[in-house]
Amino acid sequence: MSETTGIIFNIMKFCVHDGPGIRTTVFFKGCSLQCWWCHNPEGLSDHPDLSFRPDLCLGCGDCLEACPNGAVELKDGDFLPLWDRCQRCGSCAQVCFSGAREIVGREVSVEEVMVEVEKDIVFYRESGGGVTFSGGEPLNQPDFLMTLLGSCRLAGIHTAVETAGYSPADVIREISPRTDLFLYDLKVIDDE
Repeated sequence: MSETTGIIFNIMKFCVHDGPGIRTTVFFKGCSLQCWWCHNPEGLSDHPDLSFRPDLCLGCGDCLEACPNGAVELKDGDFLPLWDRCQRCGSCAQVCFSGAREIVGREVSVEEVMVEVEKDIVFYRESGGGVTFSGGEPLNQPDFLMTLLGSCRLAGIHTAVETAGYSPADVIREISPRTDLFLYDLKVIDDE
């Protein structure tokens, strides 16, 4: 198995809207388009990020004590992130039991992804499904994507790449023979 790694933010199982049959969808981090209406904004940046959901915060203050960078402040009874100081180290997320703070995105190997994908081969075969690579934009991590597509091909797993197509043409030409289905997400159409 390849040593190739990539950054993802989720692996969602039993998907039925990302291609034919029952599928596993692997969500890549990073997108060059940065659309303000993005339905997966956690996939926009190409690195792991800290997510803060104040509606889930219990006000325990453990994050304030855990942060080595002084990137949490107590203001009007709320423990708020100081984004300019935050190093996205995850110390606050590790002690946040309510899930108000979490690191979104992680580096994974092709082997780690394939272990998860292969758990559901029986569902793919029975339903005509497979795996869909989505995002973010999977074409932003071409080596990782190509290696995953090759591994799926060897395992007999149907593949789909959900993309806006915003990538160098040579990347699309390289992955095309390894991809069973492209799902193009058109963002904006205008005269230019």
